[in-house]
This record gives sequence, structure tokens and C-alpha cells, in this order.
Amino acid sequence: MKKICKDCGEFKEHHAKGMCKKCYKERWRFENPEKVKIYSKKWEKDNPGRMKILQKKWYKDNPEKVKVNHKKWYKANSEKMKAYGKKWRKDNPEKEKARHKKWNKDNPEKEKAYSKKYRLENPEKVKAKNRKYRLKNSEKEKARHKKWQKENPEKVRESNFKRRINGTIEKGVIDKVINANILRYGVITCEKDKNPCPNNYHIDHIVPISKGGTNDYSNLQVLCAKCNLEKHIEIMDYRQDIKDNQMFLKV
Repeated sequence: MKKICKDCGEFKEHHAKGMCKKCYKERWRFENPEKVKIYSKKWEKDNPGRMKILQKKWYKDNPEKVKVNHKKWYKANSEKMKAYGKKWRKDNPEKEKARHKKWNKDNPEKEKAYSKKYRLENPEKVKAKNRKYRLKNSEKEKARHKKWQKENPEKVRESNFKRRINGTIEKGVIDKVINANILRYGVITCEKDKNPCPNNYHIDHIVPISKGGTNDYSNLQVLCAKCNLEKHIEIMDYRQDIKDNQMFLKV
């Protein structure tokens, strides 16, 4: 028997409560959300193949809704996503490298901006990472430096000119630095790690020449070869007293 549906107002086959079948189902789902959830879960469990097909079709037909839903879910589960992402990167290092490399290639401007921001916010981490890389890849670093010198002759000349301006070390200054070190420790000792290094020491510039340092006695200290190479061009005075932070044997 056909009647005018109370909900849609169309003349259709009557189903129940003065509504057509479609309107009655929609009303029932709205009034019984818990029952709908239970039924849906059971149906999904019993029909996994059909469920995948329906989901795939829905994702394809509703891309904007998918984006909104994903964004909302990520926001509500940020900690879960961080933990999952960290675990996935750890378990799939090669895939992560490939993905990262592809993203960098596809987004060069974003990569530059992100790298610049990270370097500004994490200078110590960047220095430590670069130092570790240089120590691990000394041969590659030598080759890269040699190539850079070849491609940048003007900058090389400028650097050499800075060194010439600062002049050579005056006679007797090196002996004075070594004697002061022996007087303090009894044997030539690295100022950083405090280990003896009578046959393996460098005379280090506290403030590097490239950063305006001089060859004066007050700017020189004894470091073992390892500590000197690890220091690179950092400004660090290891002669300072631990208690009052004053320089030792300052002239």
C-alpha cells in the first residue's frame, strides 16, 4: 500500500510508522547508534572482502572527507603516530632513506628552509653530527676539501692572506707553551683529556686563525692529536681553571 512518506513527502510504498523503507532505515539508524555499531562490526567481521571493496570505493569517491578524517585522527592520536613513525623508521632504514631522498628531490625549497631552521635551532647537534661524520669519513672529507679548494681559488687565497696577516709564531713562544704545560703536569699533557702525550701533541690555537686568532702565547695550548682534530675550528680554552673559570698562566 502506498502512502505519502512523513519524512521525504513522496508518494511511496508504506513501510512502517508512516514512512517509506529508506526513510524508516535512516531514522532507525539515527535512533539506535549503539545497535548500528554492533551490527556493523559483526558485518565487517563476516564480510572482510566486501568491506575492503566498499572502503576503497568510499575513499576514492570522498577524497576531501578522507583528508579531514585523517587530519582529525592524527591530531587526536599524535603520540601514537610519533611512536609508530619512530618504530617504522627503525625497522625500515633503507625504505626511510629512499623516501627521504625522494621527498628532498621533489621539494628542494622546503628542504632548504627546513634544514636552515634546524641548523639555527640546533647548532650543537649539527656540530656534533658534522664532527662525527668527518672523523668517520676522513678520506671523503679530504677529497671534498681538495675539490672545494680547486673550485674556490679566491676564497683559498683570502684564507691564506688572513694567515699571513697574523704572521708567523715568534721564536721561543712554542717552547714557553710547552714548558708551562710541563710545569703544570710534569710531562707534556693534553689540556682537554689530561692524558700524557709527549710524542703525539699539537700546539692548538684557542681562537682559530680563520676566526681572527693570533699566534700569541695567550692564544696557544697543548692538545693531543685526537682532541685537536676533534676540536676543528671551535673556540675553546681548555686551560681554564674548573673552579673560577680563569685562564692558567695568562700573560
